[in-house]
Amino acid sequence: MEDSLATVAKDSAWVMKTIGFTRELHRKKHNAEREHQHAEEAVEVALQLNDTLLYAKALDNLGLLYRYHQWYAQAVNLHTRAFDLVEDKAVDSLNKMIFGNNAGVAARYDQQYDLSISYYLKALKIAQEVNDLKNIAISSNGLGNAISNIPGRSEEALGYFQRALAAETERGDSLGMAMDLLSISDYYIEKEEFQQAFEHLGRLMEINQKRNDVFGVAITNEYYGHAYFKQNRDINQANYYYDRARSLYLQMENALKGGQMLHSLGNVKKRMGQLDEALKLYQQSMVIADSLLSKSLIMENAYKISDIKKEQGDYRAALAYYQQAENYEDSIDMAEQEVRVAGLIHQYNLEKKESQIALLENEKLLAAERLETQKREARTERVFYLILLIVASLTIFFIIAQYRNRRAKREAELKLSEQEKDLLQAEYERNLAQAETVISRMQMNPHFIFNCLNAINLLIHQKSFKKASDYLITFSRFIRMILEMPVNDTISLSTELALIQHYLILEEKRFNDGLDFKVELDNDLDCSDVMVPPLLLQPFVENAIWHGLLPSNKKEKRLVVSVSQQEEHIRVLIDDNGVGRRNTRSVKSINEQQRKSLGMKITQERIHQFNERYDAYIDLNILDKEQHGGTTIILDIKQTIYTEIQTN
Repeated sequence: MEDSLATVAKDSAWVMKTIGFTRELHRKKHNAEREHQHAEEAVEVALQLNDTLLYAKALDNLGLLYRYHQWYAQAVNLHTRAFDLVEDKAVDSLNKMIFGNNAGVAARYDQQYDLSISYYLKALKIAQEVNDLKNIAISSNGLGNAISNIPGRSEEALGYFQRALAAETERGDSLGMAMDLLSISDYYIEKEEFQQAFEHLGRLMEINQKRNDVFGVAITNEYYGHAYFKQNRDINQANYYYDRARSLYLQMENALKGGQMLHSLGNVKKRMGQLDEALKLYQQSMVIADSLLSKSLIMENAYKISDIKKEQGDYRAALAYYQQAENYEDSIDMAEQEVRVAGLIHQYNLEKKESQIALLENEKLLAAERLETQKREARTERVFYLILLIVASLTIFFIIAQYRNRRAKREAELKLSEQEKDLLQAEYERNLAQAETVISRMQMNPHFIFNCLNAINLLIHQKSFKKASDYLITFSRFIRMILEMPVNDTISLSTELALIQHYLILEEKRFNDGLDFKVELDNDLDCSDVMVPPLLLQPFVENAIWHGLLPSNKKEKRLVVSVSQQEEHIRVLIDDNGVGRRNTRSVKSINEQQRKSLGMKITQERIHQFNERYDAYIDLNILDKEQHGGTTIILDIKQTIYTEIQTN
């Protein structure tokens, strides 16, 4: 199929075949990179063909693929754009309903509930106008799920669920009825109206058994477990239904749902006070979550294990699991932020291409209009030339004057267009630089702050009040420097070094006084006039500690930050005797390597932006020490830029 796509002419039929191919590829082979590559190519070709409906279908298809891979921020932009393109066009109402409902789903998953509701309502309005019961049910169910997330509107959500159920019942669609009954059951469970919940779960179980739907029966058992667990009257019943659901999920080889049921069973044992049994279940669920790289399930298990360890008095283990849970929670947040930034950039590029296509179409119309005008003028010129020489001369003069005016106008329009493009490009680069600076400030590991607070707490528990006070003063000074640090500006190298000094003092606690660090300056070297971007050195120092020294087995762990005067520049060295970058790659996971690579890339881009903005020179070199291990970071800063940056 892929080879045939490469040889067929890229027309509207090719676009539709490519859309179908990407869906099939996702179902059978699930290759995200190839899926997105072909789907994006379909968008490009549809845009070039200038077919609005075809372009909307290609955008909607790309949005579905993003949604399947949980890239909801990008999916929202694509689905809403697809609907907006055809909303007022004379196209099949089915396409409008599909695009509207897909926009509602993506926005709901991205927790943009107001946007989700608006597009569900648009799809529902169209479905009602054409009396499409299937899409009435889909839109109503989606509205119920979106509205149920808004406090105080649960009754309204129930109304939409019941409306969806009525439509599916009229259609005789048992699968749709099952989905709506599950939503209604969940509503009554949350409202703690358990009699109603059990009645709807009974209807749901009957439908799924008649359909011989193993997954449907499994999820019905799961929600029976949720109901009994929340009711907290017969906790053994919750344990029974969770165990039945887990058996069915394992029968279907659905490892993720099986792992979730182990977590739910752990919750039951924990409530019953059987902490050892609960701990075993959480740990089994954790093993499955690790194998599937399910960050959310890892996070949930780590929090629960931390609670149990705390109750058992194992505070060290409790802290370790709590930190693990926090790490995964923050990694999920960071991934969402990166996707949002990528989605904004993708949307900008797409709109830019759409504008370029529109500009080409306008130029074609202008050219055709000019050609027709020239033909009319030529005919008029011949007639008047035959009738009267004077009229012909005046006509020629008029044509020349009109041509000059149009040429001048066209040149002015082109010049204005180029200026607008330059302004857009400059604005884009400025926004991108600002986003990268914000992301760079966010690289300060939130668990560093957590560890500092826990270290203070530990010192207090140990009654080392003087050490706790000194540590707290250093921590408060460090946080104050971070909070007062300017955005998109510069700070002096001396301020940056003071921040690094505080940071190292705080991180030293992690090594139990096993970290030997120094911050050295040449004699009489004044760094107060040396201007650098904020938090320039901190990411390198943090990498040296986290990825170089912490994994190292060396007894002496050394980190030196030295500043020296060279002939024409200031040199900053960050030297450690850790495991080095090669060994780091061998022991770190792919995700950790990617996060480290992203942080380094952002720092290098900040240096580039700083050099461009101030016509400055900051040069970065990273050296691996082969013989004894470790890494050396070299930053060279030319002296000629100090005064210029300060005046700017």
